[in-house]
Amino acid sequence: MTGSPEPTPSLGERLHAAAGELLTAGASHDLDEARLEVELLYGEAAGLTRAQVIAASRDPADAVHLEGFEALMERRRGREPLAYILGRREFYGLTFEVGPGALIPRPETETLVEATLAAIREHPNARRLVRVADVGTGCGAVALSVSRHAPSAKVFATDASTEALAWAGRNRTRFGLLDRVVLLTGDLLEPIGEPLDVVAANLPYIPTDEYEDLPAEIRAREPRLAVDGGDTGVDTVRSFVDQLRDRVADGPVAVLLELGGGQHGLVGDWVVEALGGGDVEVHRDLAGNRRVLEVRRGY
Repeated sequence: MTGSPEPTPSLGERLHAAAGELLTAGASHDLDEARLEVELLYGEAAGLTRAQVIAASRDPADAVHLEGFEALMERRRGREPLAYILGRREFYGLTFEVGPGALIPRPETETLVEATLAAIREHPNARRLVRVADVGTGCGAVALSVSRHAPSAKVFATDASTEALAWAGRNRTRFGLLDRVVLLTGDLLEPIGEPLDVVAANLPYIPTDEYEDLPAEIRAREPRLAVDGGDTGVDTVRSFVDQLRDRVADGPVAVLLELGGGQHGLVGDWVVEALGGGDVEVHRDLAGNRRVLEVRRGY
């Protein structure tokens, strides 16, 4: 007697199993993160939103969509970053195109955007023109987010990597900011020819010995230039501060830097010295970590 055929697994059952695969591969930290990732990956393969994927969880899994999903899963199990697979990352309410050659925007960097926007709003020139720099712009996350929310600002975005700036260029076009954001290739502040009123930077701040302990997908996939801060962790930051004196305006100035734990005091002293004085504040991110150093002079 022939037995009854086994029922076709539902989409939800297949995605649950896939989440377990990501956990086993070390590609996700916990089950909630793994579930989010597999839902996004299946949605990418099937052309569905995450909400639609969840709504279809009791339906049989579509064979054609599963084939595409499995190909994406293979890349994720191989520790390719989810943002690179999807080709996009949400940041400060915007969807940025991102891929190899550009650092993936992190939620904690939104603190840098918030603090920079406040510095622009409160600048004495806010009703006229505020000249802003985003140094080490990567895919343009900080520069373009600031420009979208501060129409009085003229934003210069620099990066040493032409590959990263190509992503910033795509996003500048995507958001219609070609006339408000200037992209420049070069070393930190050097490409900028105008005196600056507000300077923001998310530069590499991980010491080289700690870099070797970062997750494999960061070390193998994201640009080391954007992460490794040298022996001290702030080698690039030191070079940035050395350029400040000749690049900022004579009047009111704000300098903002995303930094790692324990770096704010030392770097704050450097910036105050470079500016010839200033008031220091450290902003915490949503996790409560001391994240963004701000020094204002003349406000």
